Amino acid sequence: MKRKVIVFGASGEIGGRIARLAADAGHRVYGVSRGTNLRDTVDLSGVQMLHGDKNDETFLRDVVSKLDIDAVIDSVPSLESVDLYMKYLPRAGNVFFCSSTGTFVPLQCFPADENHPWREETPVNFYRQCRRDDYALRMYAEKEFPVTIFRPTNIIGEDRVPLELWGGRNIEFYRDLQAGRPVTIPACEQVMVQSGYNWDLASAFVLGLTQPEEVRGELFIISCKQAITLGRYLQTAMEFLGSKSEIRHAAVEELPGIYPDASFGGIPFLLEPMCLDIGKAERVLGYSPSKTTEEGLIAALSWCVNSGLLKS
Repeated sequence: MKRKVIVFGASGEIGGRIARLAADAGHRVYGVSRGTNLRDTVDLSGVQMLHGDKNDETFLRDVVSKLDIDAVIDSVPSLESVDLYMKYLPRAGNVFFCSSTGTFVPLQCFPADENHPWREETPVNFYRQCRRDDYALRMYAEKEFPVTIFRPTNIIGEDRVPLELWGGRNIEFYRDLQAGRPVTIPACEQVMVQSGYNWDLASAFVLGLTQPEEVRGELFIISCKQAITLGRYLQTAMEFLGSKSEIRHAAVEELPGIYPDASFGGIPFLLEPMCLDIGKAERVLGYSPSKTTEEGLIAALSWCVNSGLLKS
């Protein structure tokens, strides 16, 4: 099944990969970007690029609505996107949103699947995304808005500094490891983490294009196959970087005094154990991740090395 697809954010890390794989699969792909992404991006030859803003109603009305789009892909949707797509792209057979498994935390069972509760606000969940997803699914039930929601775990791979054990994506963490400097972290080595490779996430969207009926109104968790501990994650990074760093531990509230230039706002989420079931995506989509968390981390760190990001 060959389709006419529009990918919003096609110059970005995820949107670009989706556009690339969709074009490779033989779909006619339009990519929308507000400007030029100065980072390295994937080859978008064969993707017809449009300059515009998905939140600009004039652009949607005068340009996008005239393309007779078959499927919409938005890797960074907003609550407002639902109404805009219903208004200006009513003939689209599918609308694919990228969300996050951060909507599920704290997990109440392991591994968690798509039936895990997620609509109520918690101290650590991504409630803004919960509200958007809930509205999109209600519009599916009430007005047949043809939404499909993909919820990736922590995204890892080329073009992205990988998660570190300070709760963010601070390249200084990996510079310290590579240089063999002591690194202080919370006592988090037994916490479970589950990452998903960015190319694997993109592949899920393209798989969804081939099953328009089966995926409408559905949620899919997208990740690697299994979770690992943050201790194993750290060991993988140290082995790749040849690090001899001493790993020290400190209470979370002590870290800003040790690293005054770093941000630790993501630590509460980092300390939430993540272990999720991708069985539904495997069964319905035929999704098959190509990398483990460790392999995705190595791919990301290889990119950091090759891009010169680890140079102090």
